[in-house]
Amino acid sequence: MKSSLLKKLLLTVLAGCTFWMLTQGAFAAIQIPDTLRPTNLPDWDTAAATDTDHPETAATQTIILFVGNMVSQVLLFMATIAIVFVILSGANYIFAFGKDERIERGKRGLFWSLAGLLIVLLSYSIVQGVISLILQVDSSVG
Repeated sequence: MKSSLLKKLLLTVLAGCTFWMLTQGAFAAIQIPDTLRPTNLPDWDTAAATDTDHPETAATQTIILFVGNMVSQVLLFMATIAIVFVILSGANYIFAFGKDERIERGKRGLFWSLAGLLIVLLSYSIVQGVISLILQVDSSVG
């Protein structure tokens, strides 16, 4: 019974996170006003702008942003899973009721889930830093 409840809980969290990840790209068709446009993008309105002026085209930047956003979404999903495991390991530790084996299992699970969460958070910050370095986009705009 406890196992089936845990499976239902994890499947619900997984379905919710999947829905959240899929709906994040729904607002991609909204056009950004020219005042919020980064200055390093090529100016397609002027005839003087050529590919040699801006070697990184908008298509290249779009691909970089797409891949970076996909990696970021996967890392956010992994962080959600790590947080769920922190909660479950903490519950196992709390409800061990003095049984040494269950206490050790709870401590070990809590340690490794926190370590995983730390790795995911560091990876997320590295990915965001690399994206901003590659694109040199002013982060104070958005």
